[in-house]
Order: sequence, then structure tokens, then C-alpha cells
Amino acid sequence: MAASSKHYGDVVNWIEKVIDSCETPLQELTARRLVRLFESQYQNIDRELDWSLSRKLRMSLDSKVYSRMDRLTEKLSNPE
Repeated sequence: MAASSKHYGDVVNWIEKVIDSCETPLQELTARRLVRLFESQYQNIDRELDWSLSRKLRMSLDSKVYSRMDRLTEKLSNPE
């Protein structure tokens, strides 16, 4: 699965779907790497995405990753 285009909005939507699909700590770690890669790729290549917007998007994605990890940790520590 990949983003439907290289536009940063499509890539952000795809990354969010990847984060939502994480079910293990290893997948969550990979999602964090994906967020960092997103920031470095678009900050250096796509001038349409200025620094402040890149930073806001990364913070939003980071928050989503950490929230997902909290849910995974809770699920693993309290199995049903």
C-alpha cells in the first residue's frame, strides 16, 4: 500500500492510515520512522511545504503515533 500521489496531503493521509493499522510495538516504531522520513523528504524537496507547515504536520503525526502506542501498551498490559 502506498500514498495515492506524492502531494504531501495524500502522503499525510496515508501515514495516518499506517499509524491506525499498527498493532505491535515494532509496527509503531516503523510508523515513527515513516513520520521522520516524511518530514525530511518534504522539507528538502517540496518547496510547496514550508518549514512551519512541515513542523505542524510532523507534530500532528507524532501525536497520533504516541496515542496509538498508548492504546497498544494498554491493550498488551490488560489482555481480554
